[in-house]
Amino acid sequence: MNAQTTSKVLFALSLSITKLCAAETTQLNPHETNKLTPVQQLGKEIFFDENLSSPRGQSCAGCHDPKAAFADAGLSAPVSSGAVESRTGTRNAPPAGYAAFSPVFHFDNEESLYFGGQFWDGRAANLTEQAKKPFLNADEMNNRNEAEVVDKLRTASYAGLFKQVYGLDVLNNTNQAFQAVAEALAAFESTPVFNRFSSKYDYFLAGQVELTEQEHKGLDLFNDANKGNCAACHPSTSDSKQPPLFTDFSYDNLGTPKNPAILAKKGQDFVDLGLGTIVNNVNENGKFKVPTLRNIAKTAPYMHNGVFQTLREAVDFYNTRDTDSKWGVPEVAENVNKDELGNLNLSSDEVDAIVAFLRTLSDGYHPETTAHFTTGTGLLTLPLISIESNAAKTVMASAVLKEMEGTKPSRYKLVSWQESKVAVPSDAGAVPHFSSDNGMLEIPLVNVDGEADFTAQLKRISGNNDNIFELVYLKPLQ
Repeated sequence: MNAQTTSKVLFALSLSITKLCAAETTQLNPHETNKLTPVQQLGKEIFFDENLSSPRGQSCAGCHDPKAAFADAGLSAPVSSGAVESRTGTRNAPPAGYAAFSPVFHFDNEESLYFGGQFWDGRAANLTEQAKKPFLNADEMNNRNEAEVVDKLRTASYAGLFKQVYGLDVLNNTNQAFQAVAEALAAFESTPVFNRFSSKYDYFLAGQVELTEQEHKGLDLFNDANKGNCAACHPSTSDSKQPPLFTDFSYDNLGTPKNPAILAKKGQDFVDLGLGTIVNNVNENGKFKVPTLRNIAKTAPYMHNGVFQTLREAVDFYNTRDTDSKWGVPEVAENVNKDELGNLNLSSDEVDAIVAFLRTLSDGYHPETTAHFTTGTGLLTLPLISIESNAAKTVMASAVLKEMEGTKPSRYKLVSWQESKVAVPSDAGAVPHFSSDNGMLEIPLVNVDGEADFTAQLKRISGNNDNIFELVYLKPLQ
């Protein structure tokens, strides 16, 4: 078996293993966990606890998996499975990422629209109230009442942490304990773990990378009111210091067709009225909350009922809903938005461009992090570096150092440094990092002249000029 064949076999094997393990919930890495406050840590423990359902085995993370941007990682069904085998709800699990930014559910008199809240239909006013409902939903975690949940918490491995955060007697009062559960979950979901702002588009806004020609075309189409007009409900810019959230938190009836897979379970006459049921107003029937498009490429299937399997299919629906009979009739024919979608006249290439742009909204991207050293110029380039200190918040930056001639061991002078506005990547351990406490610059991987890879360590020389670094360790990577 030659090397190429061996590589293909190993790749196929790793792919099959990945598929077998797809149901396993992804856990957080220490870099993320170490930064949590006690109440956020408690929220994390609750979020991943599979003992809080009836029967045991279903956690919050079961439907909101980190590897799927806190949506359901499964693609075999349009809706999530509950704790009880074969029991499901009727809606696609919405991503928990960025949910903390949704305003409290309310009616805006000036706009004559409902905004905010949680769930597809806004039935929870805020994130704390949302956190309570899955525990008591028969199609989800299936507990009979709050007391059943609190009974399980009393024997949880983190019961001590619970008492540390909320008091020694908190688990003796069911109402207080259940409220504390919801508050801790909301605190955890408000952390950068769920709200990373680390997509390629964030780096683009920070001036750190350029979009490809196709991605840029997609952005232009996305914003153009006479073309995609996506930004009408999913703004790509922000008036505040906070990056754009790609939702206006309003509610809309897109004319989404019924999903046959749901009808097969719930009956052919099943209709989901969405917001209309919550506010008891027929003028709101068929409307669902406008979701954030952040991480949209990771959260298939799409729409409230998971009727579309691919992102391109969803964009094409926006484009040709009113001109192509393949989509079928809307689940709710009243109140359909016919002003902003349905006949956009986008070409196939333009649809592809919008999809390409949407893929730039996935968190976890960062520019090439491999450090490069060029012997001809003596430049050591660090495209991304984390600056760490026990007394200050970690920040990201880019830097260039130049080797000083005639120095042994080699010394390097810092010639440029630029702080970045992007968040620290979750895999920051693979990124070069500098500790201002001990002056050490650790470079896990540096490529020399495009040929050989090394791991290196430099130390800042203290004195009148702190911009000089000395090479103290260099080892070739095999």
